[in-house]
Amino acid sequence: MPEQPADSDRSLPRRGGNAQNAQNAPAAAGGSQENWAASPNDERWRRAEQVREPAAGGTTSSGLPRRVPRANLVDGTAQQQQSLPTGPAVSRAPDDVRGRLTNLRRGIQQGRQAGNSSATGSHHVDPTYQQER
Repeated sequence: MPEQPADSDRSLPRRGGNAQNAQNAPAAAGGSQENWAASPNDERWRRAEQVREPAAGGTTSSGLPRRVPRANLVDGTAQQQQSLPTGPAVSRAPDDVRGRLTNLRRGIQQGRQAGNSSATGSHHVDPTYQQER
């Protein structure tokens, strides 16, 4: 079997990684904490971490934890970030939707009829039409 060039071995990832990358990884992880922008959800995250161990109401005869309804809930919900408007709001009224679908159907029919009439040669062909093809 022929040997592979040494250059191909250099481009392959190594188990354990590069020693230089390993030294830079902890510094990068620690530095990102300083630049972290606090959000209202951070406090809720801290409260959830405090109750990380689930509350159990004893164990069943088979040794499984007994569930305590609503015992592991944390007050509040995650707040959503304000998003940029994605565009104009489209009406969802049934009459408006029906009108849009009717217009779509008419456009499809007109396109099919135009395609069929050109195949049969029933419409006028300009010299520019031939140039475009």
